[in-house]
Amino acid sequence: MRFSRACRSYEEWAIPQRYCAERLKALEKIDGSLLDLGCGTGLLSEGLEGVVGVDIAIGMARVYKERFQRAVLGDAHDLPFKDKSFDFVISNFALHWTDLSRSIPEALRVCRRLFLCAMPVKGSLPELGFPFPEAEKVLGLLEGKTVVRNFFIEHVSIPFGGWDLVRFFHYTGSSFNPLSKGGIISRKGIESMIYKIDKPSFKVLFFSCEVRK
Repeated sequence: MRFSRACRSYEEWAIPQRYCAERLKALEKIDGSLLDLGCGTGLLSEGLEGVVGVDIAIGMARVYKERFQRAVLGDAHDLPFKDKSFDFVISNFALHWTDLSRSIPEALRVCRRLFLCAMPVKGSLPELGFPFPEAEKVLGLLEGKTVVRNFFIEHVSIPFGGWDLVRFFHYTGSSFNPLSKGGIISRKGIESMIYKIDKPSFKVLFFSCEVRK
């Protein structure tokens, strides 16, 4: 629901996400059928051909369809596609919201060639207490199923501070924390948080891997 509400404001505020999308696409030459997993409004799909977007948020899927024609409403844990349906599967700032032990195998199942992903990992915005996955765990889920071709970690700055940082979380649909009661952070908690964060950034894992046949 929160991502659907943010579907019209997302691109204006998602500056680090856009940077990571471009960084990820530069890892490999992408040519062939393509699934954008957790597509959102389509930052990652820009400039690509033969792409299908899938997202669990109906608002995001609608915006994506307006821009790229082909969008599917679906869950990363149980993708509505046959095995090896796509040459490439790409994902940017989406899978950290999922159970990686389910979503990564699903991404690999529907992929014939390469899986590319950019994902914030542990070390991102520690003041928030969000349970970002450990980079080692993510890479471990690829072992035995893929050949990792490229990977690196980069600290990506968030160009907002104070209440604009709060607006960044709100307008990108990212204000939910599953470790907070009901997933909602209190106003007092927000005020305490924003004054503690000096230089907000994401610690982002980028990788591309070849799916074993």
